[in-house]
Amino acid sequence: MTTIDYKSEREKDILAIKNSNHPRKIIVAGPGTGKSYLFGELIKERKKKGQTKFLAITFIGKLGDALADDLCGLAGTTTMHGFARKFVLKQYPEWTYYPRIYQIITEDLKAKGINKFEIGDKNYVDKSKFYKAVGDDDVIYYAVQICKKDEDKIPVFDLILIDEYQDFNSIESEFVDLLAKKNEIVIVGDDDQALYGFKGSSPAFIREKFHNSNTDWESRTLRFCNRCTEVIIKYFHALVERYNLNSDSGPDPKKRRIKKKFICYTPEGERDSKINDSKENSKIHLIQNCPPDMIAYKIWKELENLTADQNIKDVLVIGEGRSCKTTLRRVAQQLKDRGFKYVDSKYADEILPLRHDIINAYKLLAKDSSSLLGWRILNNPSDNDRQNHLKKTKILNCLVGGTPSEIEKIKNNDIRLLEGYIEKSGLKEEEECIKQDEIIHHKVFIRELKNTNPTFPRPLCNLGITVCNILNSKGLGADIIFLIGFDQGRFPTKTKPNEGEIYQMLVAVTRAKKRIYLINTIGKNVSSFIEALATDDLYIETVNVNT
Repeated sequence: MTTIDYKSEREKDILAIKNSNHPRKIIVAGPGTGKSYLFGELIKERKKKGQTKFLAITFIGKLGDALADDLCGLAGTTTMHGFARKFVLKQYPEWTYYPRIYQIITEDLKAKGINKFEIGDKNYVDKSKFYKAVGDDDVIYYAVQICKKDEDKIPVFDLILIDEYQDFNSIESEFVDLLAKKNEIVIVGDDDQALYGFKGSSPAFIREKFHNSNTDWESRTLRFCNRCTEVIIKYFHALVERYNLNSDSGPDPKKRRIKKKFICYTPEGERDSKINDSKENSKIHLIQNCPPDMIAYKIWKELENLTADQNIKDVLVIGEGRSCKTTLRRVAQQLKDRGFKYVDSKYADEILPLRHDIINAYKLLAKDSSSLLGWRILNNPSDNDRQNHLKKTKILNCLVGGTPSEIEKIKNNDIRLLEGYIEKSGLKEEEECIKQDEIIHHKVFIRELKNTNPTFPRPLCNLGITVCNILNSKGLGADIIFLIGFDQGRFPTKTKPNEGEIYQMLVAVTRAKKRIYLINTIGKNVSSFIEALATDDLYIETVNVNT
């Protein structure tokens, strides 16, 4: 048996990237393999040379926030859309950014009988110029066109770092290629974590760049994972093998998974070694036959046992987004009710859901009362109605940015009219507003009582618990993972999982730093994903609902 010198091998991987003079590098980095550390090291090396202008780009906002935290101000961090937006509006200073402009243009063109069009054709561009606006769907297209028309306008940095490249689509990838003409670029991604195919993203772009036939890019791999335990890495590779993800069939490298072997980082005596966590958490835990209303209870009891023996700080409760939405919402509320003080859930009820399209229109009209886009969002009202909208615009503008004395001058009735117009709930009568205030008060009162009177002691009640779907867990890691809805027919939805579901499973299991629990629902067969796991690596508990 070959013994690995973990520390020197990991340093060798990093040094090979740091010492390379190739201007375009593509790095495959699995979960917990140190991509943020790599980014930091690359920037520090260049700072020694007097370079100061760095840019880090990622896929979605929360990943950008996480990357900014990891880099600790070493580089400006943004999403690809955020970067493109700033770039385009600098080139077209008279234009504005409205996220839903594509929907507005679509409605306008269909009203003219134009049902077939695409971003960039004459009909679409004419409408963009008419409204002088770009949005979520077309801003990168316009950034690409600016750079293709005049390469001197391509933004220049000392180093550009691209993260989560497997989730980029074709136009985003084209923008990266244009940036690479004038910049040194390091791209990091992992085609095993490609989750956004439903939005047009594709792992094909990272696979094409990584393939050994592509000499324009230098390919490297970060092999050592110091997030997950040995049994989780073993399960990861078992899933890859079971679903034949390493198949070499087919001539197109864009469709073939990048072969890589991730290794659990387990040297003796190293601070970030996973050797102790792997010994204490040597099995995957399956809880089967669990009623939905008992999930929060089981989570509580398992965490109670774990915190008695291990240092646990954070927890993730995740599930497939569509089939588990209701259950995730219920579990989040039940965990709060039981006394966990720090439960972060995207499923928390919105007390005042607002009509942001109208708010955006009022913001546009506050800047320019003749804004064609602002009035179009409001469906081009009559002159009389326009005066009412402009009045509401002034009220909203004052409420958002006015001084206390200015806000006091606004009549309560005018504020209520604005509330009734921009709240989705449509509350207009004073009695209903009072009723809503009572609901808010009761919620806050009960929440405060629970926060100050936990039903169980520290550190249990102080655990940070995040409840979200698998897609939203991307980029996150936690000591303990609870994957709910681990049922055949739910996850996966059919007998044989599709590619997207396999990637979701790979992402789900590799969120865990210490242990993962797979929770199967009563009356449902256990997910076929369990079949990849060796019996010796599995601990099974069957819930007895009668006890």
